Amino acid sequence: MNESLTIVSGGDTKYFELLKDLLFSLKNLEIKDNLDIYFLDGGLQESEKVYFSSFGVNVIDPGWPNKLSKIKAGKKNHLKVELAKVHLDKLIPNSQNIIWIDADAWVQNVNAIEIIKSVIIKKKLAIVSQASRLQERHMSLKKVFGPLYILKNILYKNATKANLKKEIINSMVARPTLNAGVFGISSDSPHWKRLRYWQKIFLNNPRVRIFTTTQLALGIISYYEKLPFEALPDICNYMGPYRWSKKLNLFIDLYAPYHPVGIIHLVSQEQMRIDKEHKIDVYDEEDKIIQMSLRYQKSQ
Repeated sequence: MNESLTIVSGGDTKYFELLKDLLFSLKNLEIKDNLDIYFLDGGLQESEKVYFSSFGVNVIDPGWPNKLSKIKAGKKNHLKVELAKVHLDKLIPNSQNIIWIDADAWVQNVNAIEIIKSVIIKKKLAIVSQASRLQERHMSLKKVFGPLYILKNILYKNATKANLKKEIINSMVARPTLNAGVFGISSDSPHWKRLRYWQKIFLNNPRVRIFTTTQLALGIISYYEKLPFEALPDICNYMGPYRWSKKLNLFIDLYAPYHPVGIIHLVSQEQMRIDKEHKIDVYDEEDKIIQMSLRYQKSQ
C-alpha cells in the first residue's frame, strides 16, 4: 500500500508564477505515493488562490506563531510562510511524510522525491548540505594578518550574532549550512518540536532576523542536539552551476556521473525569477557554453 506524501510550498503574489512552475512540474511527475500539495498563503490574491484550488492544491493561511512574530515582521506579511516551515506537522495534521520546497524551486525528476522519502521514513531529517563538490569555497574567511583568518561561515556567524551559549556557538564552527529551501521530515519525528523551541527562542531575540531562524534552528538541532539527519546529494536541491543534456532533454549534474537533477532551486537568480525569457550560460554535454532559461516551462 502506498504511503501518503505531502509537498508544501508557499509565498505571496510575487511568487505566483513560480508557484505555478512548481505545481505543473509536480503534476508532470509519476509519483507512486498518494500526493497532497499544499501552498501556504503569504499574500496571494483571491483569484490566485482560486486558480491553485482548481488544480487540487490545498491553499491555507498559516497564520503567525504568536503576536510577537507578526509585530517583528512588520509589513512583510510573506514572512509568515518562512515561520510556518517548522509548524507543518501541526498545520497539516493528517500528513505522514512532509517535504518542503521553496517557491523558487521546481521538480524536474522524481528521483529527488524518492531519495528524500527514503530518509524521511527512517525518522531522519532529509536535507542538502551546502558543503558540496560544486563549491570552490565552503565558507567565508576574513584575513586578520599573516596566516591568521577569522571564520565567517553562516551558522557560526548567526549563532554568534544571536549571542547563544558558548558550547552552541562552538558547535557551529566550520559547519556547512543545511539549506532550508528543500527538506523532508516525517510528521511523527521529534525534529518538529525542537525546531519550534528554537524558533520561539529566536523570535524573542532582537539580534536574530526572521529569515534566518529556520536555517539556524536546523543547524542547531542537527549539529548541536544531534537529532538524526542525512545530507542529501546536490541533485535534491540543485543551486548550480548548470549543465544541460540535449540527449536527455534535462538538466544534469555538472560533474560525472552526470545524473539528472531532481529539484532546481533558483538561488541567487533574481532576474530569472521575474523574467521567464531571461537566460544564463550553462554547459552542454561537450562543455560548450549555451544559453538556457532555468524556469520550468522554458526548460522542458
